[in-house]
Amino acid sequence: KKLMTLFEEYIQASRGLAFVATSKQNQPSVRIMGFAVDPDQPNIWYFNSKPNTEKMIDLAANENVSIITPLNQNGARIESNHATMRRSDKKWADIKDLFANNKPYLHAHPDVENEVILVLEIHSARPASYAGTEIVNFD
Repeated sequence: KKLMTLFEEYIQASRGLAFVATSKQNQPSVRIMGFAVDPDQPNIWYFNSKPNTEKMIDLAANENVSIITPLNQNGARIESNHATMRRSDKKWADIKDLFANNKPYLHAHPDVENEVILVLEIHSARPASYAGTEIVNFD
């Protein structure tokens, strides 16, 4: 299989969830967040956040993040410690179709039009499973 196809399969296995680790002044923090993927760039993921949250403070101080997606029954997951997350210049109208089929996400974000859109850019990642690992570089 081509690595990009494998990466996209692992994105689907995540069910649109990722654990995102931030760090501010050497204090790590991890939270689970829902996301949607740019269909033309599988290494560009979109998230939403209320504007006045700890994660926004963390990201303002340090845009470098680590992510891992939840494992499926085969241990399939995407891991990256070479990614950045920052405010996007997109509006909700630009990305809302990416979330259209994710009812739990929309339920968890009832005021999504007033939230900040965050963009995660994965520079390299490791799709891993119980069967092995690969490295995908996007830079």
